[in-house]
Amino acid sequence: MEKRIFIAVILSIALLWGWAVLAPKLFPDLVKPKKPAPTQTAPTQTAPTATTTTATSTNPAPSPSPQPITPTVKSAPIPRSPISATHLEYTTIQRPGFIARFSNRGAELISFQLTGYKTKDGKSNVELVKSRDLSRTDFPFAIEARDGALAAQLNTALYAVNTHDDNGTTTLEYVYAEKNGVAAVKTFRFRAEYLFDFSATISPPVPYRIIVGPGIRTLEPDEKDSQFTITGNGVVQRNDDLKIIRREKAPNIAFWDSAQFVGMEDNYFLAVLQPSAKSGGALLRAVDFGAGKDKRREIYAGVNAAPDGIVSGEAFFGPKETALLDKYGFEKTLQYGTFGIIARFFLVALAWINSFTHNWGWSIIVLTIVIKIALYPLQHKWMASMRKIQKVQPKMEAIKARYKKHRTDPEQRQKMNAEVMKLYQTEGINPAGGCLPMLIQFPIFVGFYNLLSHAIELRGAPFGLWIHDLSAKDPTYILPILMTVAMFIQQFITPTTADPQQRRMFLIMPIVFGWIFKEFPSGLTLYWLVQNILTIVQQLITNRYWKDHPAEANKA
Repeated sequence: MEKRIFIAVILSIALLWGWAVLAPKLFPDLVKPKKPAPTQTAPTQTAPTATTTTATSTNPAPSPSPQPITPTVKSAPIPRSPISATHLEYTTIQRPGFIARFSNRGAELISFQLTGYKTKDGKSNVELVKSRDLSRTDFPFAIEARDGALAAQLNTALYAVNTHDDNGTTTLEYVYAEKNGVAAVKTFRFRAEYLFDFSATISPPVPYRIIVGPGIRTLEPDEKDSQFTITGNGVVQRNDDLKIIRREKAPNIAFWDSAQFVGMEDNYFLAVLQPSAKSGGALLRAVDFGAGKDKRREIYAGVNAAPDGIVSGEAFFGPKETALLDKYGFEKTLQYGTFGIIARFFLVALAWINSFTHNWGWSIIVLTIVIKIALYPLQHKWMASMRKIQKVQPKMEAIKARYKKHRTDPEQRQKMNAEVMKLYQTEGINPAGGCLPMLIQFPIFVGFYNLLSHAIELRGAPFGLWIHDLSAKDPTYILPILMTVAMFIQQFITPTTADPQQRRMFLIMPIVFGWIFKEFPSGLTLYWLVQNILTIVQQLITNRYWKDHPAEANKA
């Protein structure tokens, strides 16, 4: 029996270790903020506004190249005479949740800041457009075409800008036409939401696509070193089936005849294009940037134009808030892993508790207590069972001693096991009861892990003192140390049937767990610490209960 318990403990450690190391790779799901591209930072406003600034025009560099989808926004008529701007202009669209900034050079999105989410230092808004030199011509909504020269021309041209405000909706229209008859129109329509319409038309029609990328956000320094940060993975949903394409292993090009949406994600943010019915074709294209240690594979997502030269749909640049994603049909991108149902339940429970505590850390503590109370009958039964096993240990050793000389005889070993099982039956012991609490704790642990790694509601949530972000590791390692100490105490007061050598092996567990948890989100470590403290209290109560149990008193 003691060997079974020992094996169960070792397997539990292996599962936790494997989950810590492999889960971020096997279940792609995470990410964090980036430096804003050089943009003007405007204050958040509740009223929608559009502002335009001008700058001296510069000569930028060329754009990438492609393959072949009807609009929710109708483009303006293609101009018949030459139209272009004489200078560089920037247009800023402000909404309660974001500030979007467009450039008329190429009619591209050069910045998309989320005003409700800050970088870790709290000084800047989270920027969803990857920070790079403004001379680049592949900002979101750039054009890729088989004719590379045409794409370069349209991505460096200065478009004429028209803006219209109507009942809270801002329409941004970019128009460009050349002497040789090539013309392009891009239209964007913003409401008071993260989801906005886009449309592009090129005349005469050519095979081209509208792209967003590369990747999503620029990682902050502490995110680069975290094994829990996964950013820039591709997402494609077809027939309500979501496919995740890992950034590191993404093919050079992947094309789908139709898709509900295509884009990039990380733990907390999402940038996708949702083609209209006619503009159905979508693709992901991977490109390697940098060299050596800085070399990184990034993904572009695109929507292909229909034969008439029009590409249109809706775009979403925003946070992966549960209610928001459910509203827009992107809920499958909120990946809580194998035990997603548990994670979602915990998020609802934590949010409800937080409405009273106004502190996510205390909400975790309260929920841990509730979980412990719910599991108390089962765990009490297990502790009582361990006590019974400890009491009959001498009888078990006597049975083993009788068969000591026949260890290699399968028939004799079968008889020994039968006697042990009969003893368990007589004493009312369930030999499998010791593993059940561990098996129940594992889904709860994984649910909390996925919740704290992916729920943007907990991103940057402070607890108090030195814990400023429950979704990040404890920078001082105080919580993992306290958790290790609590586990040592729990080991010492918990009854066991293991021999002294195996008991010493069990004492390695707290050290192993402490080492694993030092890199875990501090909210998860807080949960495990509190549940260990509650287990200690429960064990002390059980020890006293057993000591004063009538059956024990009679035996005394």
